[in-house]
Amino acid sequence: MLKKMVVASNNSTKTREIQRVFAEFGIQVINYRELISEKIFPTETATDQYQNALAKAQFIRQFLPDSAILADDTAAYFKAFPNRFGLTIARELKSLGLKTIREEDAYLLSLYHDNMDRHAYLEALFVLVMPDGSVYHSIGRGGVTLAQSERGAYSVGFDTLFESENGKTFAEMQMSERVNYSHRGRAAKMLLEKIANED
Repeated sequence: MLKKMVVASNNSTKTREIQRVFAEFGIQVINYRELISEKIFPTETATDQYQNALAKAQFIRQFLPDSAILADDTAAYFKAFPNRFGLTIARELKSLGLKTIREEDAYLLSLYHDNMDRHAYLEALFVLVMPDGSVYHSIGRGGVTLAQSERGAYSVGFDTLFESENGKTFAEMQMSERVNYSHRGRAAKMLLEKIANED
């Protein structure tokens, strides 16, 4: 039974979130940098979420072949801006010179004016490559609306902006509740269910 995974990411904030999500399901997650030196990942595509995550997992697997390697690729979709963001949101915000999470949040909020459609959601795709080479993947969507302002203290970044079906932002929910509504929580649950069904 799977008890430990190694996450292929150089993003410490993302790693902590993934660790907390999987901890709710009894799974330990460590960052690959705890085991080997930091690597430069292959360039991501702008159109293929699955290939982005798979490439990261397979890249780290060559250094840690006996570990279960987890990778994710996350996208953000906004109904008011159908031709922007998506898989490239992180790169787009970085290209604008925004230096902090709060600056990114403030920029997104500044794009909206009265009467604009605020429907929006986050999508997480997980890929897990097992030591035997088998591959599992899952997709989870979370959020239905972009809030009018940052809310919540249990998390940071986009979690303070995206409201779920229960009217709370992800950051207004403790992790035990958030895993039922967030994109990564839903993707994690689906991933583990797929693995369990094949055991």
